[in-house]
Amino acid sequence: MTNKDLKEIKKIKRSTNNSTKSTKTSTKKSTNLSKKKINIEEVEEKVKDIIIHEDKTVEKETEEPIKSEKSKFGIFEYVLTLVIISLIFSLLGYFIGFKNNKNDNYLTANSELRKFIEEYNYILETYYGDIDESELIANALKGMLSSIDKYSGFIDENSNNNSISLKGEYEGLGIGVINDNENNIFISLIYENSPASKSGLEVGDLVLKLNDEDFTNSTTSKLVDRIDELGEIKLTVKRDDEELVFNLKKETIIIKSVAYELLENNIGYIQVGLFAENTDEQFEEALTNLEKQGMESLIIDLRGNVGGHLSSVKNMISLFLNDTHIIYQTEDENGIEKIYSTGNKDKEYPIVILQDLSSASASEVMASALKEQLGAYIIGNNSYGKGTVQTVRQFEGIGDYKLTTMKWLTSNGLWIDGVGVKPDLEVSLSQEYYKNPIRKNDSQFQAAFEYLKDIKH
Repeated sequence: MTNKDLKEIKKIKRSTNNSTKSTKTSTKKSTNLSKKKINIEEVEEKVKDIIIHEDKTVEKETEEPIKSEKSKFGIFEYVLTLVIISLIFSLLGYFIGFKNNKNDNYLTANSELRKFIEEYNYILETYYGDIDESELIANALKGMLSSIDKYSGFIDENSNNNSISLKGEYEGLGIGVINDNENNIFISLIYENSPASKSGLEVGDLVLKLNDEDFTNSTTSKLVDRIDELGEIKLTVKRDDEELVFNLKKETIIIKSVAYELLENNIGYIQVGLFAENTDEQFEEALTNLEKQGMESLIIDLRGNVGGHLSSVKNMISLFLNDTHIIYQTEDENGIEKIYSTGNKDKEYPIVILQDLSSASASEVMASALKEQLGAYIIGNNSYGKGTVQTVRQFEGIGDYKLTTMKWLTSNGLWIDGVGVKPDLEVSLSQEYYKNPIRKNDSQFQAAFEYLKDIKH
């Protein structure tokens, strides 16, 4: 068979396909009939116009959700355009003088832009089956984010635990649940002043039913999802071989991220679990109460705290420093910005900070600021070493993702990424603590307590 014969056969196939496409049906979300090719010239002109004439495009995109454009492009063309914009900015990062040489950088990236659109159109035209364009674009964006760094990427829409924790509150019953090895669901935590605590539910109760739906041999995620869908709830549990029924109604639950107490020798202790939106308020209340009780020195426990909101930690550090002190610094393509305390006086009592290998990000901001600016003493292990800041961005129709937008430096200008904040006194937890995690076996806490006790004497 000659090349000429092959060409004729391909023409016949295309003709046949075109004549039969109109009768083809599908139950999938998107069919070949709905595939929208992207006009390269239109996209290039739109992107070029944005790059040349909109100096603050990136800044605006991090502040506002993306809106659908209803004029020139359809939703898929517009979404793809934004994906391409993200790709271009990533590519342009490799070239010097982005802001001063926008036209040159655009021309440099133009060939990569063409390749991307050509491959997109090729996939839509030639794939044998049906394609969901929005899913295709979402996966393209996921691929770009995954190639940047380990902190950038889509936020799992099936799990809102992280966003709930960072917000510091949620609508629910005020319980925590766990699965055992046999998929039984037990109540593991009950928040104070929650519907669960008011009803009489107890830690250790075995969940049997939710609104008469059987939840034996089930998963905690399924239970949580069902609770999220409902308003009023009838929960059947088993306690000491007795079945109990509780009628509950969801309320706003405030997550406690701060715990505190006054110890012997007037040593205050504040544990911070994470830096949620409302952690600064809880921390200020704890600090105020301890000072009213006559606190003379303070232990701040940041062990296991993986970070959170910079605005929250800034407010907390400002409780200790006046406004002449730098708290931390940020660095991006625009240069370095120094962030100052908003407080009105320096605290004069000794402070010890407890940290471990999991203390990261905002925890490291707090530890380094109080160490460098107030002389706080750090005990424990080297911290995690996360020196970058992520911005959460909403991509309409696809979901939320995190993008690393800058790096942060300590108040003295040190970048601790991959290095961490080093303790003044290295102390590791003993095996006795892991076997029996009580304060008496907590060697790091005991070291902090003894240090402050010795200073007083």
